[in-house]
Amino acid sequence: MKKKIGLDKFCDLLSKINMDFTDFILEDWESEEEGNVKLDGLYEKEWMNLYLQFLKERN
Repeated sequence: MKKKIGLDKFCDLLSKINMDFTDFILEDWESEEEGNVKLDGLYEKEWMNLYLQFLKERN
């Protein structure tokens, strides 16, 4: 059975997902790409696309 959660719990979940995304970039994805994304960065739209890709793969 699915359980409802409040806003505080959902915000905690978002924080966890964001930390997992950071780990994904720093450990997994960074090693597969050329250059240094941590220093060089990406365009905002590229970050959003990468984040959405990460969320899709999470499910």
